[in-house]
Amino acid sequence: MADADGTAPRFRDFLDGMYDPSLQVQLNVHRRTSEWLAAGRRANDLLRTPDDVRRRQEELRKLALEALGGDLPDVRQVPAARPAGTVAADGHTIEKLILEIGDGVRLPANLYVPHTATAERPAGAVLFLCGHADAGKAAPRYQAMCARLARAGLVVLTYDSIGQGERKSYLDADGRELIPANVPEHVHAGVQCWWAGDTIARYFVNDARRALDYLVARPEVDPGRVGAAGNSGGGTQTTWLMLVEPRIAAAAPSCFITGREEYQRSGQAQDPEQIIPGGALAGLDHEDFLIAMAPRPTLVLSANSDFFCVEGAVRTVARAQRVVALTGGSLTHVRADGEHGLGPELAAAATEFFARHLGDGPAPAAAPAHDEPPVRTTAELQCTRTGQLATDHPDAPRVFELNRDRLARELPGDAGGIPWLHDRVMSGREPAAEFFPRWWTDPASGARKAFWWSERDIVNAAIVLDPVPGVPAHGTDLLLLDRGTEDLAAHFDACDRARAAGRRIVVLDVRGTGALAVHRFNEFGLEAGYGTLYKIVADLVCLSDSLGAARVYDVLRAVEFVRTWAAGPVRLIGAGQGAFLSVLAGALAPGVAEVVCLTPPLDPVQIVRTRFYGPERDTQVLIPGLARQCPTTQINAALGHRYTPANRWFTA
Repeated sequence: MADADGTAPRFRDFLDGMYDPSLQVQLNVHRRTSEWLAAGRRANDLLRTPDDVRRRQEELRKLALEALGGDLPDVRQVPAARPAGTVAADGHTIEKLILEIGDGVRLPANLYVPHTATAERPAGAVLFLCGHADAGKAAPRYQAMCARLARAGLVVLTYDSIGQGERKSYLDADGRELIPANVPEHVHAGVQCWWAGDTIARYFVNDARRALDYLVARPEVDPGRVGAAGNSGGGTQTTWLMLVEPRIAAAAPSCFITGREEYQRSGQAQDPEQIIPGGALAGLDHEDFLIAMAPRPTLVLSANSDFFCVEGAVRTVARAQRVVALTGGSLTHVRADGEHGLGPELAAAATEFFARHLGDGPAPAAAPAHDEPPVRTTAELQCTRTGQLATDHPDAPRVFELNRDRLARELPGDAGGIPWLHDRVMSGREPAAEFFPRWWTDPASGARKAFWWSERDIVNAAIVLDPVPGVPAHGTDLLLLDRGTEDLAAHFDACDRARAAGRRIVVLDVRGTGALAVHRFNEFGLEAGYGTLYKIVADLVCLSDSLGAARVYDVLRAVEFVRTWAAGPVRLIGAGQGAFLSVLAGALAPGVAEVVCLTPPLDPVQIVRTRFYGPERDTQVLIPGLARQCPTTQINAALGHRYTPANRWFTA
């Protein structure tokens, strides 16, 4: 059944001109997200009294804690602080510290202490959370922000966030990066957290809360006047604290607040710590971060040419202001021309805001935007001996170890996971009333081709290779290859041998694979760590869903579809990502006669246990929590004798 030139049959563009599937996954995700976010907005529109708002805030805090993996550690012991020197500055001193926050985790930190702040006259304070910057707390704009606040009489604590400054996690013995810092590190570790059923945000938030424990305990600080601020990824961390940390008296997230729908339409991806698992399903949008703070004062800072869409920020602030007003609280919005970043104009506005709400008496006149404090070198602010915690303390735990060990403590026994997996695969699906198949014959090869509706807005497709003429059919092999029908040529000889033995071969494309590949919609590669498929995966995490679960659903629907027109037993034959989908679908479908894996299926527990896992494209079959809730041992037990892990299909 080869084409005229002897090659394996394949789909031409747009399913041979029959249908364009390239946008279907994106549109499905956008539609579902919009529906749930609209429900959340309707709930906020019903808030009419301060009591209504308080109840909503309790709901938001509960949702945030659930997204973070349950209640956060409530240590409240003051972290030990190891001094690493001081820097004399204009009107303040910068203390260089290593904060030991528990479980072996250390934070390289700088504490800016105004000369006016003393134990006898404690001052207000700000926890400044660093966004993505290679230098972390030593990044020039972040230094400037901290110095501005100190000049205004406020104590400021800042530290290196995960993967930044002196906290890069993936270094060799000579300090060279094995995984680039910032975004790539956050994605690499964050995906492992998702597999384990957690979010890397849990570790970001714990760092911030433990830093806050230290800050409020300083004798120079009035613990009732402590705020939080941050830019970009630091703005993300600020909003997490706005949701879960009642000790924050004022907040100023910069260059992060927008609207979920506006940002989703942009096609841009976000780090895993910026993804709230189940957030969209709960209708949680950026307006809820602002509502959660009321009546405590909040200042939203936006750059007009930011990639965090300013139109979303304007809409979000306007909607939240109505609710905040019910509590007598304050919510303001300052915009400045310019691209993403905490520029002087925004920094000056933040300084004035915190001086007014956290300072001593009437707010002093803030330094004008053009009056930038001097920039220190990275070495001047360095807290570690070598410049990196990873080389100072190579055995200290980082996110990888913390996540791996948390999973090890919580792995289930040998039963109970299959019902959980069934729920993950089936939840939220909208099957079409019928399959409504389209059939046609490929003129070059004589192979049959088809597509059908797996859900009401999702099609699947297949190339069907019937048994050799004159050979009775003995059942159907549903072939799930790593890249779907695109990989058929590499397995075509085996397919011919299977056909000669009476097997009917259905080479399947589930959503986003083969001829159903998605349309690329951002600047990164389709399967890259920050690319289109990663973005879709992250958006689905917000819906408590996953592309992996949706593809398993497609396999189950394909089995149903095959049984509407073909008699005999159905087997699942998998390779690459298809092997993983095959074993999961087989575990959920006891009527599948056999599951044969041509290559070993990936093991989520091993992904969590492996520091340098890969390839990164396997993230597209992620099912969050699978490693914890339904590990491979339970999958194999459900398959039992039906599972053939070795390469035993019709290969040479």
